[in-house]
Amino acid sequence: MVTPESILTLSRRAVVAPAGHGKTELIAKVAALGRRTLVLTHTHAGVHAIRTRLQRMHVPSDKVVVDTIASWARQYVQAFPGRSGRPAHHPNKPNWDDIYLGAAWILQSPVVQEVIKASYDRVLIDEYQDCEQYQHLIAGWLSCIVPTVIFGDPMQGIFEFVETKIGWNDSVASYFTHAYELQIPHRWAAANTELGKWIAETRQRLMTGEPIDLRDGPINYIQSSNAFDMSLFFDEFNSRTGSTAAINCWRNTCNDLAKSTRGAFQAIEEIAAKRLMDFAEIWDISVFAPQARADGLRSLIDDAITRAPAAPGHPSDANLDMEISTAWGLLSTSGSAESALEVLKLERSHPLSRTFRGELIGDTRRALSEIMDGRHQSLVAASEAVRQRLSRIGRAPMARTISTPLLLKGLEFDHVLIPDAIHYTRQKSAAAKSFYVAISRARHTLTISSKTPILEFPLPNL
Repeated sequence: MVTPESILTLSRRAVVAPAGHGKTELIAKVAALGRRTLVLTHTHAGVHAIRTRLQRMHVPSDKVVVDTIASWARQYVQAFPGRSGRPAHHPNKPNWDDIYLGAAWILQSPVVQEVIKASYDRVLIDEYQDCEQYQHLIAGWLSCIVPTVIFGDPMQGIFEFVETKIGWNDSVASYFTHAYELQIPHRWAAANTELGKWIAETRQRLMTGEPIDLRDGPINYIQSSNAFDMSLFFDEFNSRTGSTAAINCWRNTCNDLAKSTRGAFQAIEEIAAKRLMDFAEIWDISVFAPQARADGLRSLIDDAITRAPAAPGHPSDANLDMEISTAWGLLSTSGSAESALEVLKLERSHPLSRTFRGELIGDTRRALSEIMDGRHQSLVAASEAVRQRLSRIGRAPMARTISTPLLLKGLEFDHVLIPDAIHYTRQKSAAAKSFYVAISRARHTLTISSKTPILEFPLPNL
């Protein structure tokens, strides 16, 4: 059994940690044993998860520094600008390759190395399977200065579409040699031990290219060739307690599925928030074209809110319809943020309307409010500020969500639904890994629909 004390003896080694096997807890316990530990990860959500675990363990904040690799590298480049050998970076739109290369160059300085030794007695790097080549370079130089241990899972390295992404077997393992692989599936110990065992066994089958039989194990298999078969979403709807996630590889399909459920399941947005930024750009270039601003908002609302036609027993609201029409007319002539906010409020309140991309609407409302209050001069800047806050604090929990493995990696849910599982086998990259990430989000129940119960994946690129 791997213990925190055993990790303390390691340097330039790797710990393989399958999903749900207690990696975050182990990292926190190791960090707590050190005098001054630096813990690096990739996302603000990861930073939050580790800090929360440390607080729960009553570890003094001055004993552990937790940060993203990006933020930590940027701080050192800013602190030693003359030693980075890279051009000055834009404060709002940095070139991250330049920052990572600058940080790696700085770490070769004897002066900076002494600063590192005085600041930290060890470095722990989480989610290492997501590292890019220049982040790997930083880790390599850190490991030359203080004892460094990395934690990750090659079966969760689903960012293969990134050109600078490194492979575990060909890049990571040759530098950070294997020390341990975590064996106990803690996530399912108090929830569904049989499910945890099946997911662990499925991981091994996926790694070796063996077929997966969905009729085996403690999962619910539904034979269906249609991703939009709503029985997957609404059968046993009322009996599911806690959180539920439906996971599909295609972003647009997730939006369409959320729309088909009429908002019972919510689609979530990627951090880059392309749809919000597209609207913000239209808004900013249409200063003297209020109708264009109104058209842009109408298009965004169509992508986020669905309205059922009036029918017997489900009538419209004539007075509200008139208010909405008036509000649109005012926006078309004024083009003001205040008018746009009024439109959003009224459209959402209509009794026949259902919002299925609530995060998009909420972010739009917050960005427009920032403009109205004078905190930003452009909607693009306001939208970027809104999304940066979200990346730092994390999104509010949703009872039912639909999203991709990319956006849900690192999260867990009481119940997971996989619509049309056969589409995972057709992914151009990381097919087996994406399926593993999806199924391992489930704590209590896993329900999978597929045309065939046998899924065959290509060998993963490890």
